[in-house]
Order: sequence, then structure tokens, then C-alpha cells
Amino acid sequence: MDHFKSQVLLILNEIPAGECIAYGELAKLAGFPGYARQVGRLMKILPKDTKLPWHRVINSQRRISFAENTDAYLRQKAKLEQEGWTIVGNKLTVNELFNR
Repeated sequence: MDHFKSQVLLILNEIPAGECIAYGELAKLAGFPGYARQVGRLMKILPKDTKLPWHRVINSQRRISFAENTDAYLRQKAKLEQEGWTIVGNKLTVNELFNR
């Protein structure tokens, strides 16, 4: 499991500002296809003061997975909005600034 964690965190660290990745896509790039839920669990246990861009990991429907208006949802939404994303409800919309 340490190899899984180190690979996921290595790839997570390389996601540039303004970009997002789905849990499953991150797992696949780390060499662990089918491990989307484990990626989610790993993101959930990262320290709140982590410098890793955990907020750039979203679900495959381009949505924030946390329940709306929870502390975690509001933190992720704020960080994504700071990077230029528009979020309606829990869904990230096309960001013209970055031509998505």
C-alpha cells in the first residue's frame, strides 16, 4: 500500500493549477486502475495543512464529492474558485479562462 500511496501523491503533486483530475484517472496514472475509492480515502486523510493540491481531485462527473455546504466542500470549492473554476452546486463548469 505504501507504493500505491507514494505513486498517487507523486502524480497529485504534478497536477498544475487550473487543472482537475478524476479519482479513477489519478489511480490509473499511478498504475492502479480500479482504485478510485482508495484514492478518495487517501485524499480524505491528508492533513488539512498539506501543500498537495488535493482540491484538484474530483469525481468522474466533474463534481465535488463532498456534501454541499460541509466544511470540506466549502474548502475545496474556495480553492477551485481561486484557480478560476466556476462551480454551480457541486459541479465544475467549463472554465473559459483555461479553454476547457
